[in-house]
Amino acid sequence: MSMLLPTELIGSYSLPSWLLSFSERVETQGDLGESDIREALEDAVSLALLDQDRAGIDVVTDGEMGRRDFIQSFYGLIGGLEKLRPARVLGAAGYDQNPRYEVVDRISAPRGLGIVGEVKQLQQRTQKPFKICVPGPITMSLPLILKAGYRDKEALLEDMIQIINAEMKALVAAGATYLQVDEPRYATSQADARRLVEIFNRTRAGVEARVGLHICFGNFKGRSRDRRDYSYIIASLEEARCDQFNLEFANREFAQIELLSQLPRTSRVGVGVIDVKSYFVETPEEVAASVRLAARHFPAEGLVVTPDCGFNHCPRHIAFPKMQALVEGTGLVRRELSGS
Repeated sequence: MSMLLPTELIGSYSLPSWLLSFSERVETQGDLGESDIREALEDAVSLALLDQDRAGIDVVTDGEMGRRDFIQSFYGLIGGLEKLRPARVLGAAGYDQNPRYEVVDRISAPRGLGIVGEVKQLQQRTQKPFKICVPGPITMSLPLILKAGYRDKEALLEDMIQIINAEMKALVAAGATYLQVDEPRYATSQADARRLVEIFNRTRAGVEARVGLHICFGNFKGRSRDRRDYSYIIASLEEARCDQFNLEFANREFAQIELLSQLPRTSRVGVGVIDVKSYFVETPEEVAASVRLAARHFPAEGLVVTPDCGFNHCPRHIAFPKMQALVEGTGLVRRELSGS
């Protein structure tokens, strides 16, 4: 996109309350038909697009309305796994309350991960440029418990890379031109940074589309996962075959914003200027100040303005005005830079 300072969501949008109730009924009672489920999900996507359009977002997503807790819904489409109960059910919300999966055989996804349907929905419902997000292989693999099928987690990861790569190619074949690999685990795994970049490059190999990489610190129930530090990976991103890096900064009061200067100028950089973990609604002026700050460390022509992460765990009555502030604040800076 040639627009100066385009705006886009990271991926998910706030789920409407009725969809949460509907999804719970589908999972617990199983008494609804295919048409019921399809209609509800299509309505939810239309609502997400409507809110983005009302706010003025330039590059839209489907809000990930058909997904559950970022990656959980994908495991049901992967063979070779057995679902286990969460490690903890009671008490404060946390990552250990997610279901766990044990690897009992070689993993496969012969019917894909179901993301192609998101492309078709967007093609039918919007004329705007859109982005499709795919879960990264490290983020998908790390929570799995190895029991059988593989000698070690590295061998498991190799198959997960192939599953994600095949899904990305299917998305391009369906008409997607802009994909994003979501890898919050890049910033929290503390694995060798060069190895992480190699895995990303292999994940996108042969994918003929613009491909971005989203690196955050986790956002389950509005909580980060681990220490929030980009310093150990930032230098290695020079080697990533990546068209856009999306990073979170707002919830950290823009700590490490100076690291933007180390990113390759051949890529675009999505700068998180909206704190999705907070109920505080930023003003357009505050957003504008944040965009100006980012432009001190990376050319404005290469910046994209985004929230820190997805809005999935942010209530809609907070998410929408935050999204409006994102667009209005970016517009202030865009007019300053263009002289209009």
